[in-house]
Amino acid sequence: MKILVVEDDLLVAEALRITLSDRTYAVEVAHDGRSGLDFIEAFDYDLLLLDVILPNLDGISICRHVRSRGYMMPILLLTSKDSKHDRAIGLDAGADDYVIKPFDPEELSARIRALLRRGNDRMQPVLTWEDLTLDPRNYEVTYQHQLLNLTPKEYSLLELFLRHNRQLFSCGAILEHLWTYEDAPSEEAVRTHIKGLRHKLKAAGAPTNLVETVYGIGYRLKPNDPIVSRSSIAADPQIEIVPVELPIESTTTRSQTATATNSLHFLTDIWNRHYAQILDRVASIDLVINALEDRSLTTEIRHQAWQSAHTLAGTLGTFGLSLGSQIAKQIESLLDANSELTPAQIPELKSGVKLLRQEIASKTAPVETTIVTPPNSPSPQLLVVTSEPNLASSLRSANPGKFEIVSATELSLGQLAQTPQLIILDLDCFPQIADGLAVLSELERDYPQIPTIVLSQPNPPANINGEGAIRLHQRIKLANSGAKLSLSKPLAAGQILLAVDRVLQQARASQARVTIVDDDRLLLESVSALLSLQGMTVTTLSDPSRFWETLEASAPDLLILDLDMPTHDGIELCRAVRTDPQWASLPILFLTAHSASIASDRVFAAGADDFVTKPVIDSTLVTRIVNRLERIGLVLSG
Repeated sequence: MKILVVEDDLLVAEALRITLSDRTYAVEVAHDGRSGLDFIEAFDYDLLLLDVILPNLDGISICRHVRSRGYMMPILLLTSKDSKHDRAIGLDAGADDYVIKPFDPEELSARIRALLRRGNDRMQPVLTWEDLTLDPRNYEVTYQHQLLNLTPKEYSLLELFLRHNRQLFSCGAILEHLWTYEDAPSEEAVRTHIKGLRHKLKAAGAPTNLVETVYGIGYRLKPNDPIVSRSSIAADPQIEIVPVELPIESTTTRSQTATATNSLHFLTDIWNRHYAQILDRVASIDLVINALEDRSLTTEIRHQAWQSAHTLAGTLGTFGLSLGSQIAKQIESLLDANSELTPAQIPELKSGVKLLRQEIASKTAPVETTIVTPPNSPSPQLLVVTSEPNLASSLRSANPGKFEIVSATELSLGQLAQTPQLIILDLDCFPQIADGLAVLSELERDYPQIPTIVLSQPNPPANINGEGAIRLHQRIKLANSGAKLSLSKPLAAGQILLAVDRVLQQARASQARVTIVDDDRLLLESVSALLSLQGMTVTTLSDPSRFWETLEASAPDLLILDLDMPTHDGIELCRAVRTDPQWASLPILFLTAHSASIASDRVFAAGADDFVTKPVIDSTLVTRIVNRLERIGLVLSG
């Protein structure tokens, strides 16, 4: 869990950082209000801890700004003022709780735990998964009642997996959740902590794959048969029983699995088509070995081999070959022009190339495929969730084959053959309107790319008794929950279909445009396919010399640049973009095979907004892109 502390008193800020870090939280600190607000808009936090009196921007103003922008994380105020009036001002501004200075560390920790639980209704004090139990009250983890001695980061990893037990986490996502920006290590450190966690779980008798690797994507708790051992804990009301089936959660899991399957399908197809090119890159490293043996090594041969190793280091991991990526990085380091290369290093190079070929061969061999284009693409699908049997049939009658109408009495996206382009949700399906609003909110959270039209009973007309205010209040609730349009019943099928057209046109108009510049065509194609799956319009460019005309023709909402390229590198292109008034505020994200510590100074100094280290993991890249687009107010719709 990540907490931002905004406190101008350096001693108090340091005391808070140490206190919370000792309790396994990842803590970042800002010393003035403006810097704190910049942190909030740039990164995701589970909780904000704000001093009320701050330079540049006070804590109350930060509260108001955060809530006006729709951020829902809990806010805890620190104040030396104990009057009821001061407390009321803070709570009215959007704070959830307050602590009076000087504070007691135990009380502060308890209030933070309470706020984090309150922010998630399912976040109970004790978390379980099969025979595994984690108790945040005393930071204890047991498996079959056997106490596990975990390091703080192993504990945090396990807590992350348990709190989001149906979610996949890439290494990049884990870094963002459990480390501060300044202290973030390499992704290899994440793998080391996961290895240590697995070892301790196995020693306690847990299955070796309890923490499962989904290759090329990330990590999660093993989802097969997640049946909780209830016998010893059923009497404790504070223990969370992880259910086997939850309608919304199970739908989310199936959708995530379907997306991951589509991603892997695209990547496998791209791998097959570029397999010969990958082997050619390995062969160029052989040329260096041969030249060293013949004592005929030239700068050109060495540079070409270095470029091949650099490219392989950045792309193999994208296809699930993380070991291959590490081997390529070691070879790249040997071939670096700044280091001496002698015949004595031939055995090391030969060993690296042999391991590299073995790793590449371990992936499914290329399969000759015949691409068959269907005579007609499937019609866009509309999912109608309603208890009225005639609604779907009347829509089909009024629909001249433009949409495929699928009807259901309850929401279950995972059972559909294709993802619906739009959902029509009838609130009469639910016993209470609040139940429908909850489902609508979860749709907005888990499927933001699918617009939803809500059907509801008409509100009473406005009169002197205030029913008009009730009508407005309900519409505000629907809008806040994610409805793109709210229609009152009864309504003719033709009117509903006109509304569908309107909403889909708005969605298409707000589709994000992304331009990617990278000299590695394999990476271009794989990243383009992954982003296209998310509904983005992608333009790719492998020749940096044609950058400016491509930029003007594609007019992107976000630009992705490779750091190292021939002719013009990404730093030069980024600086050129920032000098032009038309593109000065364009979000720019870098891809780099360099470590985060090396890349961050260079890319941010050039004017970049963010960077992702290669190998590219699709969930990490998409999350970074979506976050950056949300910062500029662009909503992704597909």
